[in-house]
Amino acid sequence: MRDEDLWTTHGQAVESAAMSIPSSFDRKPHNIADKINTDFKTWEFHLYIFCLAPALLYNILPECYWANFCKLVRGIQIMSQHTINKEDLEHAYVLLCSWGHEFELIYYQLRQDRLHFIRPCVHQALHLVTETMHKGPPICYAQWTMERTIGDLSQEIRQPSKPYENLAEEGVQRCRVISIYSCIQAN
Repeated sequence: MRDEDLWTTHGQAVESAAMSIPSSFDRKPHNIADKINTDFKTWEFHLYIFCLAPALLYNILPECYWANFCKLVRGIQIMSQHTINKEDLEHAYVLLCSWGHEFELIYYQLRQDRLHFIRPCVHQALHLVTETMHKGPPICYAQWTMERTIGDLSQEIRQPSKPYENLAEEGVQRCRVISIYSCIQAN
């Protein structure tokens, strides 16, 4: 992606892909070539990396990089579900272990003097499956779930003079609604 024309074309492809994205994703992603350092939001990176990039980078990245990237994406897609069955968990384990091993070979060639370039999140991905067996799906306890909930509750605060009282009331109302849903589903 060092070629300016290729990067510009890729950015336009990201923006054009919006026609294929359901409207439930809030709004279409920006052109990544124009907005990557300014207005590209976290959800846009998530949508780009885990939905668009595998298709848009096909025949752009060399085959070994693209195939390795796709293993990571599919493994993370599986691990991002609210419920994961045993077969999918096993499949994610194979994908993520294979991705991790290939990542080590491709990017730092198992050289100890290059290890400092690798971020801890690369290693953490290898533990997603085993942690899921102990704690449940990451989506149920991960940071982005909590940040989203806090963001949603913050938007519902209507009285800035008493934000904590209002936030507590919003939390109580949500608990009531969830309780009613639970009672309906139980019957």
